Amino acid sequence: MKLIDRPFYINKLKGAINTPDIKVITGVRRSGKSKLLEAFAGYIKGMDDSANIVYIDLTKIKFEYLKEYHALNDYIEDQYKEDRNNYVMIDEVQLCENFELTINSLHSDQKYDI
Repeated sequence: MKLIDRPFYINKLKGAINTPDIKVITGVRRSGKSKLLEAFAGYIKGMDDSANIVYIDLTKIKFEYLKEYHALNDYIEDQYKEDRNNYVMIDEVQLCENFELTINSLHSDQKYDI
């Protein structure tokens, strides 16, 4: 499948790197939000090869156990790497009931770019 380059949206995300804001990509179904998130992760890796990107896709069976907010929080905390820029990217986060509690907790620690 051919991917559509979306420089406008990538540039918006680039401008929000290393800000305390929690970044949220929204849009209608099948509009390319997941592909945009993947492209953004690729951009970060290209910009900072030592970046620690915790990328979770809750539509994948291998991450199904993270649909409980305590498990999600513990997994992300276990992936943290000292002396690196740590990024958290969660695709389909709404599949985790009470995900807001995890996001708020991680945000309050100020260790992650979410």
